[in-house]
Amino acid sequence: MSESTITILGEEIKIGFNMAVEIAYEEIAGKAFDLKELNSQKNSMALYMAAIITFNPDTKLTFDDIIMKATAAEISALGKAVVDAMEEWMKVPEVIPADEQKPDEEQKN
Repeated sequence: MSESTITILGEEIKIGFNMAVEIAYEEIAGKAFDLKELNSQKNSMALYMAAIITFNPDTKLTFDDIIMKATAAEISALGKAVVDAMEEWMKVPEVIPADEQKPDEEQKN
């Protein structure tokens, strides 16, 4: 799992993604984690906050700090870091590499 570090309101914040972030999102948002739901600002910010809390349990940053005081550039960097970490975490490795041949009985079909 990759983690990155960004600065928000002068505080260095680690960002990563795993199932703990999904569960924290569900606690914050009050609903199940669903990628299709991340098209609203409210849900996206809940996910960003979940990532912050999960990887920085001692942070003093609050949801209100981020939405009221953070710059657009800071929020953009936060969003990119969370999305990049989520995309990496959700990658499913290939079971059979593309250049490896399948067994003979599968090739006959």
